[in-house]
Amino acid sequence: MNPPSSRDRFDQMLSRSATAAICADPDNRIVSWNTAAEALFGHAAVQVIGRPLSIIIPERFRASHEAGLARAVRSGQARLAGQAVEILALHADGNELPVELSLSMWLEDGKPMFGALVRDVTDRARAMRRLEHLAHCDTLTSLPNRNAMQARLQAAIAEGPVALLMLDLDGFKHVNDTLGHSIGDRLLAQVAKRLTDAAEGDEFLARIGGDEFAIVVPSCQDPCRLDGLAERIFGALSQPFELAAQSVFVDASIGIAFAPQDARDGEELLAHADLALYSAKAKGGGARTFFMRAMQTSAERRLRLSMDMRGALAREEFELWYQPQVRVGDGAVAGVEALLRWRHPDHGLLLPAIFVEALERSPASAEVGDWIIQEACKTAASWQSAGLPPVRVGVNLFAGQLYSERLFDVVTTALDAHGLSPSLLELEITENTVLQHNTNSTKALRRLKLLGVQVAFDDFGTGFASLSLLQKYPLTCLKIDRSFIARIDRRAGDAAIVGAIITMAQQLGLQVIAEGVETAAQEEVLRQLRCDEAQGYRYGRPMPGHELLRMFGTSYASTGG
Repeated sequence: MNPPSSRDRFDQMLSRSATAAICADPDNRIVSWNTAAEALFGHAAVQVIGRPLSIIIPERFRASHEAGLARAVRSGQARLAGQAVEILALHADGNELPVELSLSMWLEDGKPMFGALVRDVTDRARAMRRLEHLAHCDTLTSLPNRNAMQARLQAAIAEGPVALLMLDLDGFKHVNDTLGHSIGDRLLAQVAKRLTDAAEGDEFLARIGGDEFAIVVPSCQDPCRLDGLAERIFGALSQPFELAAQSVFVDASIGIAFAPQDARDGEELLAHADLALYSAKAKGGGARTFFMRAMQTSAERRLRLSMDMRGALAREEFELWYQPQVRVGDGAVAGVEALLRWRHPDHGLLLPAIFVEALERSPASAEVGDWIIQEACKTAASWQSAGLPPVRVGVNLFAGQLYSERLFDVVTTALDAHGLSPSLLELEITENTVLQHNTNSTKALRRLKLLGVQVAFDDFGTGFASLSLLQKYPLTCLKIDRSFIARIDRRAGDAAIVGAIITMAQQLGLQVIAEGVETAAQEEVLRQLRCDEAQGYRYGRPMPGHELLRMFGTSYASTGG
């Protein structure tokens, strides 16, 4: 009895294997085909034994397959032997399927024989395609994502001139904060649909994160074309979005940059379009702005200031200046607002508009905010020690302070340290901090109000703040923004708005301070509207504490105090 051949052993071992096993001779003829191969390829063994192995190779790959087999027969070595490779195979029904093939080669009667173990990797290929899709697609909107946009941008730059438009939604944060993130996600999906409709031809739209979108416009250096695209976007977003049973309005800010005139590569073009977007948002939103070199200079200056800011408090470069707030009825000084200044060693005295945004993003903001509270309380107490009547001092809180669990302790420690009555300290919060309110901030303010600390809502009337928040927060005062005061004596509409705010505030038990009062005519309208207090250049510009002390002293002496 002859011992079994290698092929017999191969057949016996793999006939019942769950893995498809195929054996072919040097003439490319199938000599073994197990049950798993029948299931995988749809051919019964009796149909394929003796036929070319090429029947499972897609036609476009057959010539390459047959040449490789012939080369292995000649050399006695199979290049892919011992390796697992993924290829496309052909099913009996004509469909192609991805498989993993492990090839082996041996000699039988001096002739090379070939064996292959074949596994279906359709699920793996599907998963890889899914991963590839996820790597280049935003799952919320189904738009291309930042990775895909950057790849398209680089390709467009390599081909010629290109424009990049970056877009940010105005008012989106308000939607998230007031209606919830799920509604915010639905809004983004609807915005993506409208932007897709607004884009034309080869304009490549992507969502690059949050509420930011980008449009790559290849072969374009025409500002007029970009103006047209911006107008289509503004028009697409002008109609309300129906969400959560209410109409939601958002606008957009747009920044535009060109390559090669504004940038040499994709990274620089992105940075410059982003600077243009920053400039558009600084105008109040709803605007489109083209990149200019001056923006880069401004951005570099902000970065340098941000770096200089580290240690500025320790070097005692910050100062507090004070602007008086007077009673409209009799002109008496009722309070002051403490305003931060930075005496920069190189640039002189800097106003907050130049540095406060960088400060708010800095880890130092909480420390500077604590110093402001301490310094304001110290100054107000020193005025009393100088024999002047008590005067309320208002300080603006940074967002980080408001959310900190330390706020109550910081304020009470400052009041105790300087012996200042809580009623003489007023904490001012802005719309941005109100819209981001949380439980901790509300608790701290409620505890402070119970002690007698005043809480004012600054710049009221300029944005999206819900009137319901006036009841959620423990407020004692509303400060009407200067934009409503500037023409109050010339525009009946502005006077009506201010009058309505004053009436509402009085019904809520709140004091009202009008900001930006500069003329006697404005003051007279406020008096007729029964406004409580006013602040502005009519009563004094912001000044150092010692100058205000001198002004207080003169005013106090003239009244016989």
